[in-house]
Amino acid sequence: MKKYFISALSVACVIFSFNLLLAADTWTPKTDFYSVRADAVGFAIGSRGYVGLGADASTIWKDLWEYDPAAGTWTQKADFGGTARYAAVGFAIGGKGYVGTGFDGSVSLNDFWEYNPDTNAWTQKADFRGTARYGATGFAIGNRGYLGTGYDGTYCKDFWEYNPDTDAWTQKANLDLGTIIPYGRIYAVGFSIGTKGYAGLGFRQGLFSFTYQDFWEYDPAADTWTLKASLPEGSRLNAVGFSIGTKGYVGLGYQNLGTPVYYQDFWEYDPAADAWTRKADFGGDPRWAAVGFSISNKGYVGTGDSGAVLLKDFWEYDSGMNTVPDAFSFTDVTDAELSTSYESNAITVAGISAPTPISITGGEYSINDGAYTSADGTVSNGQTVKVRLTSSANYSMTRDATLTIGGVSDTFSVTTKAAPPVLTPDAFSFTDVTDAELSTSYESNAITVAGISAPTPISITGGEYSINDGAYTSADGTVSNGQTVKVRLTSSANYSMTRDATLTIGGVSDTFSVTTKAFTIGGGCFIATAAFGTPMARQVEVLRQFRDRYLLSWEAGRRFVAWYYRNGPVAARYIQDKPMLRAAVRLALYPVIGFCYLLLAGDLPLALGLFLLAGLLALRFRSEKIKIS
Repeated sequence: MKKYFISALSVACVIFSFNLLLAADTWTPKTDFYSVRADAVGFAIGSRGYVGLGADASTIWKDLWEYDPAAGTWTQKADFGGTARYAAVGFAIGGKGYVGTGFDGSVSLNDFWEYNPDTNAWTQKADFRGTARYGATGFAIGNRGYLGTGYDGTYCKDFWEYNPDTDAWTQKANLDLGTIIPYGRIYAVGFSIGTKGYAGLGFRQGLFSFTYQDFWEYDPAADTWTLKASLPEGSRLNAVGFSIGTKGYVGLGYQNLGTPVYYQDFWEYDPAADAWTRKADFGGDPRWAAVGFSISNKGYVGTGDSGAVLLKDFWEYDSGMNTVPDAFSFTDVTDAELSTSYESNAITVAGISAPTPISITGGEYSINDGAYTSADGTVSNGQTVKVRLTSSANYSMTRDATLTIGGVSDTFSVTTKAAPPVLTPDAFSFTDVTDAELSTSYESNAITVAGISAPTPISITGGEYSINDGAYTSADGTVSNGQTVKVRLTSSANYSMTRDATLTIGGVSDTFSVTTKAFTIGGGCFIATAAFGTPMARQVEVLRQFRDRYLLSWEAGRRFVAWYYRNGPVAARYIQDKPMLRAAVRLALYPVIGFCYLLLAGDLPLALGLFLLAGLLALRFRSEKIKIS
């Protein structure tokens, strides 16, 4: 029983392998393109192909059509933004299509346009910096486009790089054979594999006419062209070319020297071996000026000129290689430390049947725990891949490393932790008050808190504070960025005295100071002025001189004066319109005035005697009053 099971399994494996062989290296007709034409442009964006422009026997086109390989359908899109033309160049960068140069039937062109499939809209970009031309070739490497050769009245060999981020063109190394054959060409073929571009074939006419068979590799990092193995059979112009995985494919075209030849052959180029392998002939008629592009693991070729008729048939090529892996995913890192290396989770490559290009932007990758690298390479089914990058040196910043395998990508993101709260504000300042009234409340200027990122402690000594014009308080609290703060304190009850209120926010302080006014020599004696009717009275002057010379020279005297200046005005207003009371006050003041006068005159004994006499009289008066009572 076991023997029969093994035999059946072997047969099944053979049948499966045979079916794979049948599926490989085959051409399958697909839905015809909209109309016959030659010298159209073709490119692929994601899972869709795009074909447009070109010419037939009577019309130069500016239409654009989208091909869905899964449904096998064509859908018309927005017409090309520039004039109708043929023999233009088209390629795709980062989900956008780019088309430029060409011939409108009268003149060569150098305008350049971007197509956005998401909006179905064309946008004109910076004109191609080289001369206006047609029959050029182009390709994309990473996020850059490359365009060169063609015909501008002469056969061109210059090459240019387009940067969609800056919308700028930069001239690069020429494509030519140097001193051997220093000539340009028209209708070359071009495509890219990984980080390299490839171009060759084409034609020039003149004293020395050539149909080229050469093939070149372009390295954008070094800006150099390297001659590779020539196409084995048939020099030609206006062939088609595209890449699938790590291989390039070239076929069809036209030989115009001697007996015209329209080619049907198809070739695979292996850059690792620098070798060509003939594949199954194209499924349709031989032709030139067709379009070709690849989507995932399949190539697509159609339209063109067979020499006898213009064509619109469209074909799919299956190389047998599956270089589009299953989707994979990295787990992002958050709250990362600054300037720290982080390694992703390992993903296992699945769903491919051949070595497949692998590349990375923004980091490094490792295959099967090998050395990390940022260089392009290949990966095989079942291998594991990890990604590594260094986090930002700044808080709350994200760095990305995008890994691409066979056109399938995912991004490993590392986001640094949030910055710690800033609790130290910018310096602030209060404007001090001078010449303040005694025992009076004063409010500072408002300061705006700045430079902090979180609620910050606030405290005060010697006064009170208010936030955003709220209630005043002396209790500790918190304040936030952008809030306003004012300080309040009551001035001293004494002259020429300073009181301070020191506000502290997050360790930063400033002091609001209020200084009372100084005593003024010769200031008014309120009650005496009211009693005698004028501040110019001699009696009032004696009292002022006594105050200034004696009372203000000692602390108790200054305290008395301060008390008097707070209360004297009230008493003065009370007696000034009462004649009898004013007379009584004058009578009461005379002994004081006399004492002050004698003291000012230097007659201290007499002044003391008068003071004692006044005291005895007051006691006697009080005793008599008690007896009467």
